[in-house]
Amino acid sequence: MRHNIIAEAAFMLLAAVSASAGAGESDVFSGIGCPRVNILGQVLSDLPWSETLPVYLGGTTVGRGSSPVPENASRRKVCGCRDALGGMNYGVVMGMWEPAFLVEFTRKPGCFPVLGTEIPVPENTLGSLGSGLDAGADISFMHVHLYSFPLFTMLNLFTDLNCGRSEYLDMDLLYASELDPVWQSELRALQEVPESRLTASAAGVSSCGEDAMAAYNGKVSNALPHCAGAWGYLYPLTGWTGTSGGTSENTSLLTARVLTLLHRRGLLRNTMGDQALCAGEHSLTLDKSLYRFSMLYPVPESGRAHFWGEPVTSWQGDMRVPPGSHEAVYVVWRYRNCCLGAGGS
Repeated sequence: MRHNIIAEAAFMLLAAVSASAGAGESDVFSGIGCPRVNILGQVLSDLPWSETLPVYLGGTTVGRGSSPVPENASRRKVCGCRDALGGMNYGVVMGMWEPAFLVEFTRKPGCFPVLGTEIPVPENTLGSLGSGLDAGADISFMHVHLYSFPLFTMLNLFTDLNCGRSEYLDMDLLYASELDPVWQSELRALQEVPESRLTASAAGVSSCGEDAMAAYNGKVSNALPHCAGAWGYLYPLTGWTGTSGGTSENTSLLTARVLTLLHRRGLLRNTMGDQALCAGEHSLTLDKSLYRFSMLYPVPESGRAHFWGEPVTSWQGDMRVPPGSHEAVYVVWRYRNCCLGAGGS
């Protein structure tokens, strides 16, 4: 409920000020512009549609794609779900990858490239690439916005299947970091996620080398939940990162952070595994293999999607951010298990 209220309030704010935040006001803060992304046009031509394959159906896989069935996905053949009247309906287990979210990053507070608009907000939340003259020249800060993006539902695909049913009906703003003081403060992030102290040490950070090696070998490991593969140390769950990784690596790390943060708050669902066959469950923890990512802007990643922590050299991340471009937009793919024919939701 709190999640819906925040999303609705943020979207009402967008609608209220969009008329006064036109293209002529794109350089309000320190000369930083706000690009506009043609999402619908790019999705149809640049989305790696092969990511939906293979489809797991009743114990076998159908089709061939670049993304494997996750290790923790359901391997059952048949299943059953109770309907609204309490009756049990039976079906076969199905699993597939689906576009679930859009995530965008910008230095400029109030800039929404996906929506093509800007909102006047205080300049004290202005992001940085770490190239300024202040004491924080070696760190950067990016704002993040997360949108629901149930593309199959929006295109009326698979709507007669349980796997085509999403908790969202259309594209909507779910999270804006300008409204979240935790994203802007490492101290607040530590207070909200106190378990991050357990790995906030030289030994904890250095252990991420093992997770990075797994990523270089093409594997996603849940053994070290405080690591994000080759992208680095996951905590703190804020928009502050080092500048050595470049835009593609830093925004990939921030994507992992915002998903972890929203799972930690119980706002996102786990849609994979035996327990998710009838309906996705809100989960405080995150399985790294649940998500995959494809860059949509500046240069789309149309051949395939990359996995959690995959080195940017593997998917040419640095080549997808031309000189002078700093904003980025990703499609977040999510694996979804369901009970086909059992009436789950």
